[in-house]
Amino acid sequence: MPLIFLLILVGLPILDVYATLRLAESLGVPGIAMFVPGVIFGVMIMKRETRQFRSRFVGAVQSMALNSMVFDSGRRMLAALLFLSPGFVSDVFALFLILIPNRSLARETSGQSAFSDVSDSRRSPDTRDTAVVDGEYRRVD
Repeated sequence: MPLIFLLILVGLPILDVYATLRLAESLGVPGIAMFVPGVIFGVMIMKRETRQFRSRFVGAVQSMALNSMVFDSGRRMLAALLFLSPGFVSDVFALFLILIPNRSLARETSGQSAFSDVSDSRRSPDTRDTAVVDGEYRRVD
């Protein structure tokens, strides 16, 4: 079983590099031109996400809630690693990971705080919905 995993870990990048070089040959561009943009993009994403991931993770630990911002950061870190690996196919998978909409952005635009995963009963009274219906009632048997 470990031999199969080793074969997969070594074989897939080799096949990816081979497919990239064949694609570069069919397009008529130098092979290195297919690798450089992915590596540059991967380094840029990795630098940005390492800074943001630390602060998001600390905020999630302090609020005792593992929120979606941490998962989104982890997804982008995985995409950066895929960009850093050589090959066109891994770059396409990384691009799909980058293009998935962020759950944290949807939460922020809906008016909720990005770090507020606590229930309504534990929030402060000024942040709860305070819709009050005033009126009288009479019980009819």
